[in-house]
Amino acid sequence: MDRDPRFKSGDGYLDAVYEPVPNSYDPSPDLFHWKKRHWITVSVDTSALMLEVWSLNQNVLDDFIQEAREFYLKRSVPPPEIIGSDSLLVAGTFESDDISYTWILEYLQSQNIMTDVVEFNFSTQQSAAGWSPKGKKETIHALPSSSSVHRFRWRSHWVQVNLYRDSQITIRFHSCDKSVLLDFIEAARLKYNEAAISRVNVHLTDGYANWGRVVAKSRRSFSTLILPDGIKETLLADIQEFTENEQWYAFAGVPHRRGYLLYGDPGTGKSTTVHALAGELGMEIYFVSLASPGVNNHTLGELFHSTPSHSILLIEDIDCAFPLRDDLSDEVASRDGYRETEMAEHRSEVTLAGLLNILDSVVSQEGRILIATTNHIDQLDPALIRPGRIDVKIKYSLAVDAQLENVFHRFYPGDKDPANPSGVQSGGGLTVSELEALAHEFAAAIPHSKYSIAQLQGYLLAWKNNPRGAVQGIPAWIALQEMEAAQAVRRGRREVNPSVGGDTADTVHGGDD
Repeated sequence: MDRDPRFKSGDGYLDAVYEPVPNSYDPSPDLFHWKKRHWITVSVDTSALMLEVWSLNQNVLDDFIQEAREFYLKRSVPPPEIIGSDSLLVAGTFESDDISYTWILEYLQSQNIMTDVVEFNFSTQQSAAGWSPKGKKETIHALPSSSSVHRFRWRSHWVQVNLYRDSQITIRFHSCDKSVLLDFIEAARLKYNEAAISRVNVHLTDGYANWGRVVAKSRRSFSTLILPDGIKETLLADIQEFTENEQWYAFAGVPHRRGYLLYGDPGTGKSTTVHALAGELGMEIYFVSLASPGVNNHTLGELFHSTPSHSILLIEDIDCAFPLRDDLSDEVASRDGYRETEMAEHRSEVTLAGLLNILDSVVSQEGRILIATTNHIDQLDPALIRPGRIDVKIKYSLAVDAQLENVFHRFYPGDKDPANPSGVQSGGGLTVSELEALAHEFAAAIPHSKYSIAQLQGYLLAWKNNPRGAVQGIPAWIALQEMEAAQAVRRGRREVNPSVGGDTADTVHGGDD
């Protein structure tokens, strides 16, 4: 039996599929009457099938073969499994470290080809790739527990899929037309992009030189990004101008790459900005930490080179990878006016010179957008953030007047607020004008440029259905922040001088990107 078994009986047991078995020792021919007009002899052995038509007219054989072809194309039972390569059939292989692998994997999911698989590996991790049971959006994902073969019909063509879990997919069409395979890939890409409208895919490294697992995050509306007036609009317009002028960059002979540095206090929205930008622009994020194990000059260069165009390459906390200049010793080189040195203990295997070479490399992907974040721009070497490597620098500050009102309105949009099309009932039954007055009062009660948006969101979460209570509770919350800040200062002094007495350590609440 070399067919996909079916469960037509409805009892949960496999149905039998019968096939003739060639006998190499007794290849006796079979004789049958085709269309009640012609006798045909069939001889089958382990290597070939031979037809003999009892007629002097070759058209009879041609007609028989054409009818067999049409039957083969229209049949409801899959053809036998193809083992090994077949030079006559078009095939494509997709490796797991390439984005096309994800296209194909998700498209196969939509084709419901897993009906006969009985052994799975299940995962509830967000980053797990695979099929959700019954095709629903579940929290558990499934893949065959070992390599598996699937056959199904796609647009009148039979397809064989060899799925090697977490490593490779081979697609083989029962056709010699290469355009069929290309159409399949394009259909998978379009399906992937269609699904990506409601999400942002974040690609992570596999610890070596490849992009590995993908984490799908819900798309965040750009309008929910709470920044000082003009910052997010300027940033979005600059990236859109960059992406729309690829031909100009080629004409001017300028590398089609752009670098952005988002810097400022923790919790001010740097990482959130990248997430919202990716959703607004329909781009995917490729995230790498320079301090991750296995990331060095070589692997980082490979990751830069393999990042697709029209995507965002994100390096968070870029300052954590390199020592301060004041701490450097044993000078070994000079480049672009800076001194590169070696230290006994590096926080990253990526060197400054290595990163600069990668940023300047002619093989870096065209159309790439690099976004780096840091809480301490003063700790970055000027050579790293000069134009050509970092083209735009945007400072993120602690919350000011307009941001304070905006974050209040985001939590309490009002039941009839036109900016609240989802109808979220979080205004406490208050009118829009009453909420507007409370927003002014909320902003006036909080010192400007002292707290991050992340801190304020953490506070408002405790009052998500009570806007009046949120405003009334501000004095007590500020007093608590002052007390915890003073405790943090005392703890810092004790760490420097352990002989200094004081209270036991408490948790300090603060925002973080």
